[in-house]
Amino acid sequence: MPTPSAEKPKRVTRSQSYSTSEMERLRRLEGLLGHEFRDYRGLRNALTHSSAKTDSLPSNERMEFLGDAVLGLIVSHMLYRNYPTFPEGELTRVKSVAVSRAVLADRARELGFAELMYLGKGVRRDSGTRLPVSILANLYEAVLCALYEDGGLEAASRFVEKDLGPVVLGITSHQFQQNYKSALQHLVQSRQGRAPNYRVLSEVGPDHQKEFHVVVAVGGVTFGPGVGRNKKEAEQRAAKAALTELLKEFSATDPDDEILEMPVPDDESE
Repeated sequence: MPTPSAEKPKRVTRSQSYSTSEMERLRRLEGLLGHEFRDYRGLRNALTHSSAKTDSLPSNERMEFLGDAVLGLIVSHMLYRNYPTFPEGELTRVKSVAVSRAVLADRARELGFAELMYLGKGVRRDSGTRLPVSILANLYEAVLCALYEDGGLEAASRFVEKDLGPVVLGITSHQFQQNYKSALQHLVQSRQGRAPNYRVLSEVGPDHQKEFHVVVAVGGVTFGPGVGRNKKEAEQRAAKAALTELLKEFSATDPDDEILEMPVPDDESE
């Protein structure tokens, strides 16, 4: 862990290690992070997938481990500080969405991290590549690790709060405890890019005392039914049932990882 009193190493220059294209790539990432790096080596390693590692250039696998811990601490502190009325279970649910693989992979694509990644020939395609969500989420964590190691917790927190703050706000503004339908939509769209589909199974009873039975479909899986005195109430209860099950899956490893399409630059270091 970096200490405030420790003297930082001097910036690595192009003439020492990197080609012109590599320097452009590293400086672009540096700009995206909003931090002037003293040493580019960690940043270079953070961009290196295991398929592109060499004896002198390790992959970002170890950095994912520390980046995950740093991310968890920063988001936990942000939630604890900004939402003093939220109970522990609510804080945990919001965090599980905010730091999920789907959200981190989406941020890696939106920010442009994915386009800067070094990939081996076995992974690359001429016009792009198909990468699992896990690779992109791990990239986000590795880059955060590089930022933490070079700039400390303050620099890492500044970036995460700016980048994931809107995600957290979007989740909490849906009033997780009360509006299960909105929370489910946010969760599903962040993970699958599509909206849940609600369907009324049946309407039972006279008009003045009707009971609605509603199910919700998410990615081909049906949850519910939710039962309510009106369609809206039944949808909320169906959404709650789906949300409860899907949140459990966010911390589990998915053997059939979702695939994302993304462009990949030529790797001139080969």
